[in-house]
Amino acid sequence: MDIKRDLIEGEEFKLPCIQFTPSKSKGAAVIVHGYGGSKEEQLGLAWRVALKGITTCAIDIRGHGENPNSLDRNILTDLEVAISYCRQFGKVAAIGHSLGGRLALVSSADYAVGISPALGSIYSSETQNALKWKRDYRVKADSPDLIFDVFSGLPIWKPEDDRKLIDHTLIVYGSRDMPDIMASCKELKSDGLSVIQIDDALHNDIYNIEATFEVVTGKIGEWFDLRQ
Repeated sequence: MDIKRDLIEGEEFKLPCIQFTPSKSKGAAVIVHGYGGSKEEQLGLAWRVALKGITTCAIDIRGHGENPNSLDRNILTDLEVAISYCRQFGKVAAIGHSLGGRLALVSSADYAVGISPALGSIYSSETQNALKWKRDYRVKADSPDLIFDVFSGLPIWKPEDDRKLIDHTLIVYGSRDMPDIMASCKELKSDGLSVIQIDDALHNDIYNIEATFEVVTGKIGEWFDLRQ
């Protein structure tokens, strides 16, 4: 397994990433952290996905980690640049947590995994306070309220508009997740999508739980026809 820190070239910006390249690769995955997160938080998940035989890139989206650019409404561009870069390895899965889950689901990736995805455009005061006061200090942004402007500017994910998404999408959430997120995920399950609840998982630890690793890598193996 080759592991390297790198910068993916975008248009007038560079995207920090950590890339895992197995000796034999059959596709690629981009791992996207949530609001206030970083690529380093996602290395465990990235490693487990790479072990399946997939070239995997964990990235820092703008406003986060080593990315020098401030948070703004063009945040989806970062993920799309990473997806375009990874197409050299074959089909691409986007795997994201929270805000990253929303980005993954609305991206151009061939497959998408939303881990506790932030799907709504309106959030309760409890959720807003959690984002502003518990995560804001880790984000480069002009205002703690900017994140809600970013959410409102993202495309609305509507799987009912394209039923083939059912076979290309996985939703994972925790039994102790944020109420807004649990409600939206349960609604998607009733619509026929593949939605899995991880017992006892919280919003901010679900991406580092063994049960999540197993569910996500299992689906990746199915999508990419991996035998190991």
